[in-house]
Amino acid sequence: MIEISLEQIIKIYSWIIASFIMIFIAAIAMFYQKKFGVKTFYYFYLIPIIFLFAVVINLYSFNKPESEYVEFIGVFISFIATYYLYRIMVGVK
Repeated sequence: MIEISLEQIIKIYSWIIASFIMIFIAAIAMFYQKKFGVKTFYYFYLIPIIFLFAVVINLYSFNKPESEYVEFIGVFISFIATYYLYRIMVGVK
């Protein structure tokens, strides 16, 4: 039987929450594009969501360098996408 430690449960829970936050941010980007007519490229928010869900469904085993790379890529792309949306919404060029 596979033992799941408390650390792994908390890690999975945190990545699930991060994925849902990115879904919410993508919905905000879609709303902003439809309401104000500014291109936000909301469909590109699917990329970090896929990376974050890949960590959640455990495509890579825990405590492996590959899983850490996938986590980093997902978080980095999420940050860039969120920062891009922020700059569009506050009018910074």
